[in-house]
Amino acid sequence: MTPITRTPVGGLPDALRQAQGPEGAQGPEGAQGPEGAQGPEGAEGPDGAEVPDGDQAPAAARQDRGAGSPRDGAAAPPKRAARIAAAVSIALVGVYVAGTLVIVSPTTPVRGAVVAAAGPYFTQKWNVFAPSIMKTNITFSVQAQWRDADGTLVKSDWVNVTKLEQQAVPGHAEPSRIQKSSWNAMLAYNTRYLALDAQQREIVRDTFIQRADGGGYRAQSAESLIADLDAVSTTPGSGQGDIVRFLRYDYMLKEYATAFSTAYFDQDVERVRWRIDRTRPNDFESRFSEEQQFDDTAVTFGWRHVDDVIDPETLAVYRDVITRYGGAR
Repeated sequence: MTPITRTPVGGLPDALRQAQGPEGAQGPEGAQGPEGAQGPEGAEGPDGAEVPDGDQAPAAARQDRGAGSPRDGAAAPPKRAARIAAAVSIALVGVYVAGTLVIVSPTTPVRGAVVAAAGPYFTQKWNVFAPSIMKTNITFSVQAQWRDADGTLVKSDWVNVTKLEQQAVPGHAEPSRIQKSSWNAMLAYNTRYLALDAQQREIVRDTFIQRADGGGYRAQSAESLIADLDAVSTTPGSGQGDIVRFLRYDYMLKEYATAFSTAYFDQDVERVRWRIDRTRPNDFESRFSEEQQFDDTAVTFGWRHVDDVIDPETLAVYRDVITRYGGAR
């Protein structure tokens, strides 16, 4: 038997040092770690470098750290800039909270001064959510005439088309645009109406019907309407663009009113006319008052003669819409 020679750890033969595990224990079948690395207590790092015991750093790391660097595990003191930023932030939050408490407090001279100073930056109004909020409710109503079996001219009651369309809006987060078609048409028509002169507005509120040569009645021609409206213009000739734009939309609205009235009353409509109603609720300050601040207004336009044939498919669509909106008679 060969005697065992005890050799200091630093002088171990390479074969024996590689075969050792932690505290001299060998792994299975003398297995090595990566690049001959040993376990703790004298274990070597990569390329045979020793890792010192305890919390001592390697010599190279100790050289990199300055003499004034904090020890491992010690928290570094906050920098001057961080302390200043924290102090300013706390001061701003304190001022904001104090200002908010003053604003919501009972009326005092101090509160008035704070509200005046903070108003341009923190005051909220309804126009934040609706910049062009409407203060007036506007609706579009139609009236029709037709002949009965004896040839007598029958006049219908007024029908609020906008109200009928809006009956289908409640309960729908995103209602269809068709449910506000009369409202959109009426707003566009009213805009072109307001672009006319005062005397021109008076003419267009009249009836656009004239007697026919062979008896009966017919629609007034566009040429004669343009001539009549241009004759009373404050700037003859130069304002025909507004006149033509209005008459085009007037004709379109006549077609719309005819189709709706024919489907609603189920009659061969001969004449139609319409009305724009405006109602304005009380201001917010007077919202609980029972007395109405503003009077309702209505602008009624004259009769328009129906001289066209409605397409059956179009009429079927109107009838279906009226039935679904709950307006069937």
